[in-house]
Amino acid sequence: MKSNKLFSGAALLDGFRFGAVSAEVKKIGAIRLDFALILTDRPAIVAGVTTQNLVHAAPVKLTRNVISNGMCQAVMVNSGNANAYTGEAGERDAELLVEKLGHELSIDPGLIVPMSTGVIGARLPVDRMASRIPELTRSLSPAGFHDVAQAIMTTDTVSKTVQKTGVLSNGTFKIIGMCKGAGMIAPHMATMLAILMTDIRVDQSFLVSTFRHCCDVSFNCVTIDGDTSTNDTAIVISGGAQDSRDLPDNPQDRHIFSSALQEACISLAEQIVMDGEGATKIVEIRVVSAADDDSAFRVARKIAESPLVKTAFHGEDPNWGRIICAAGNSGITFDPASVDLRIGDTPVVVNGKLVEGDWEKRAHQAMQERRFAVTLDLKIANGRATMLTSDFSEEYVTINADYRS
Repeated sequence: MKSNKLFSGAALLDGFRFGAVSAEVKKIGAIRLDFALILTDRPAIVAGVTTQNLVHAAPVKLTRNVISNGMCQAVMVNSGNANAYTGEAGERDAELLVEKLGHELSIDPGLIVPMSTGVIGARLPVDRMASRIPELTRSLSPAGFHDVAQAIMTTDTVSKTVQKTGVLSNGTFKIIGMCKGAGMIAPHMATMLAILMTDIRVDQSFLVSTFRHCCDVSFNCVTIDGDTSTNDTAIVISGGAQDSRDLPDNPQDRHIFSSALQEACISLAEQIVMDGEGATKIVEIRVVSAADDDSAFRVARKIAESPLVKTAFHGEDPNWGRIICAAGNSGITFDPASVDLRIGDTPVVVNGKLVEGDWEKRAHQAMQERRFAVTLDLKIANGRATMLTSDFSEEYVTINADYRS
């Protein structure tokens, strides 16, 4: 299993400890890190966003309560089982594990964020997981960050982590984060599972508004297959150490912090697409000169999620007709006779007409790169949006056909 290790040293973030064990969550005999814990030294400020899927998992319901209260001290995560579409029994399972962990840590269970990811529709192996909680708490260490990043993986091929630092008027601060996700990735929730942490203490109202914006320009701007999961959750935890400094209440310091958090979210979001199930291409879909940003986003998303477009990306085929067709299915009004389309730096369509000359060879060469851009100019107003997507390969089908086995 690959690792994306960006950190060195023992203590990654003051006030935070990390641990992970094997609880054989998916099935007995599946020995891998799959049950993880993050603990802060004191109750910390939390903000977050969760899936907009009507069918949401039991842990999401509990997590929403913690986010609403604005304080948390622990995050408990398992992979291998989503605890989704499991009804009241699934809710009881999640509550039991939260209560067991709270008792073990001597903290209020209402300060624990539970997260689960994996197969939908199966009950958690609660007895097996509960029996591992003492071992899980003993595994806690300031240096255990990467164990947690690996434990939350499902079809991911690499752990996804980020670190940012900044300088404020009252000193330096650090942001670290991790996420998982390689499939069932689509905008308008948050992300698959993402946990960001900072050693600066940020008042909750500012943290909430800032984090929502950060998610909108990062996790909500990537798509792999158009499916928003039952479990998608992203949180940021602020100031877990006893001596955490407060974020100064001035525009410059707040801008510095917000920018660093946004950069961290964008980095994690891009890592998700780069590790998309079966992905061989990373493609930026840029829609410019739309009526407004929302219109541009809707067009970009339609192109980014079109199976016909994504298979053409995989085949390195500059099939411009599929791209224009997808845009026309977005529900957004534009004049097809006036648009421009570029693949990489190569003009393909200008003023609604296919260009003359050897455009196809140059566009094909651009598509041979691991990462390239497709730009559609609607020539209406100033709206713009960018979506990051991947291609569809044979491996994507294989991974998802065999996912439960």
